[in-house]
Amino acid sequence: MTRFLSNDSLWAELTSRVKASQRVKAAVAFMGHGGADLLPLKKGDTLVVNLGLQTVKQGATSPREIQRLIKRGVQVFTRANLHAKFFICDDALLVGSANISSNSQKVLDEAASLTTDKIAVRRAEDFFSKLCTEPVRPDYLKLCLENYRPPVFNPVGKTAKSIRQKRVVEAKLWFIGGLRYRDVPEAEESSASGIQEKAAKRLQHSKGTHADYVHNSSKPRYFDDIRVGDWIVTCIADAEGQRFVHSPQQVLGHESYSRGHGKRRYLLLIEAPDQGQSMLLSQFRRQIRGTVPKLDSERPRTMGIRDIESADSILSLWTAGGRIAVQRKAKAKKRGRGNGG
Repeated sequence: MTRFLSNDSLWAELTSRVKASQRVKAAVAFMGHGGADLLPLKKGDTLVVNLGLQTVKQGATSPREIQRLIKRGVQVFTRANLHAKFFICDDALLVGSANISSNSQKVLDEAASLTTDKIAVRRAEDFFSKLCTEPVRPDYLKLCLENYRPPVFNPVGKTAKSIRQKRVVEAKLWFIGGLRYRDVPEAEESSASGIQEKAAKRLQHSKGTHADYVHNSSKPRYFDDIRVGDWIVTCIADAEGQRFVHSPQQVLGHESYSRGHGKRRYLLLIEAPDQGQSMLLSQFRRQIRGTVPKLDSERPRTMGIRDIESADSILSLWTAGGRIAVQRKAKAKKRGRGNGG
């Protein structure tokens, strides 16, 4: 298993794995204020970090956070030329760009890869052991505490250039509203079908799913933000105006084609469950109003669900096969193909 993570998904994955793992070996160049909370290491875990005296004087690593970890029972080593950032959580390896700091968590664009490849994990463990040669002893920690100075430089997120830039914001789940059941015009069917057939070759599950699409006559705003692998739930109105929320589908990509006169049609390609069910919007609203109140509307708008717990609470309304979960089953309608205008 190999996955790409970034920004919020990176931090959520790292935190949950560190908490759940029996043993964690963490190598991180710098640990700033609050780092002991961002990386919740526990007794029996091991950390190697750049706690060099010059680094401490510059405020890049906080010895107070290191002290907190040592009090928890974490074994801590220092390495002055360390720049690597990787985490071995039982049989999984996460390698990425992020230091353990609030600036990395909240401001900077960070990325990482997560793998359970046995050879990669074994080599990382071997490399990690070679880094752990200088344990942080009480006398040295005391010296670091005496010499520590909070950082005086402007964080990267506060520079004039970066103020104009927005951090890449990603969502685990997208709610897509404002759709109606409507096929593409007959003259465009071959173009849309050709793209759909190509998308079918990218299905992640060979059985139980099929390629489908949501189409729009103008480019949706979310097209620039939605990613391959993101989950979506769609809210679609039928001919009588009754709205249904469809079972979760996974994004395969997006394409567009010319529909003449300088205009294009935009397709969001999705992997949909063969046995997926939809529920009445009214039932969906009752289920989520306590967790995602913005969707508790007669005409809910398209939005990205960036909070992991909120996204999971919506996804859990259906089983992995797309059926409405038994404990929350409502009046169901066999899902049909949902398309926009």
